[in-house]
Amino acid sequence: MKTNFIVMTAAAKMPSSCKGHYRKVAVCEVEVGKQPAMISERARGMVRIVELWDRLNVGGPKSAYQLALVDAQRMAIELNGRAP
Repeated sequence: MKTNFIVMTAAAKMPSSCKGHYRKVAVCEVEVGKQPAMISERARGMVRIVELWDRLNVGGPKSAYQLALVDAQRMAIELNGRAP
């Protein structure tokens, strides 16, 4: 089975007392040609979740979400380069 690594994002669940927008970012190993519908090990086409950043505040260009997104994209590119 051939796999590749992709970056996925989704809304994060937070209590109603938290103001603002929060998201999660994940680097996932998936089957080639598949796009999972959710960030979960149970999703169709998902092999594993390599790294997960959860409950990140979405703000400006230096927000936790933007920094995690850059790190995740860098990790996915590196892992795809090493994949057999």
